[in-house]
Amino acid sequence: MQLKSGIKIYSEKLDNIVKINSGTIHHSHQSPNEIIFKDLKFIQKYEPEAHLPKRDWRSPNKEEIKVINGENKNKKDYNSVFTGEIPLKIQKIFNELDLHSAHSEIEVLEKFRSNSNSVGKLNSELNNFLENISLAPFNFMSIATNYPNSEIVSLDKRKLPANYTVEDLQYIGIHKDSSEKMTLHSAHKCGNRLTINLGEQSRYLLFTNLSMIQAYNMIKEKIDVKENNVNNKNITSFFLKLFPDYPMLRVEQKPYHYYIAPTDNCFHDGSTLGNTSLDIVITYLGKFVI
Repeated sequence: MQLKSGIKIYSEKLDNIVKINSGTIHHSHQSPNEIIFKDLKFIQKYEPEAHLPKRDWRSPNKEEIKVINGENKNKKDYNSVFTGEIPLKIQKIFNELDLHSAHSEIEVLEKFRSNSNSVGKLNSELNNFLENISLAPFNFMSIATNYPNSEIVSLDKRKLPANYTVEDLQYIGIHKDSSEKMTLHSAHKCGNRLTINLGEQSRYLLFTNLSMIQAYNMIKEKIDVKENNVNNKNITSFFLKLFPDYPMLRVEQKPYHYYIAPTDNCFHDGSTLGNTSLDIVITYLGKFVI
């Protein structure tokens, strides 16, 4: 399928950081991915209905670039993906934490706990930076880590048993974020997410450039949406089954670069495929617009 005009990407070097593929595939129909990190070695497992991006990534052609390139018309928090680099002043403070010597999420969090002076400076500088690009109050979401060479990174840790091991991990697959009160017709009102790459290597945002309303209207052309009760909770499953050939986009996020994406309003995930070092990210929720 050809890309439709939808969510736009705003980046100074769009041609260099974006790849496109030929769609998605159920995890059982693609050869499994192996994660090796330190003394760990395991095959990624997935939730039963998980779909993954196909691995045939390529550079977009000129017409595809035109479709996804942000043109500043009707630029909103819910229909845009932004990329950029955090200020050097903030990068230097993160360097003081020596996060790259950490080998686990526990070690990363301990770096923050044991460097209160640097963390105090970080909070001040990050708040100043974020206040200048958010249209509304923003909230800190998390500091998190992911394994390197992970095809996709999202997990529902609420489903994991106490003292879980890597054998218990089941990755979600391509998905949309959600809250209890959200509907398909209110997803665009929920703001967006800003994630900064604090790791040593590039990571990737994977997303489909369609809003929930666009996806819903496409589904409506194929099936009776009322009879099938297509809603905020199940729209991902319906879309990926009905439109497996709709392309996904992969946006490179270099160290100390951020992405801003409307993750309540598009199908997405993250990826560290090809990496060898720990993935570290810090995330905020707001209404960010560059």
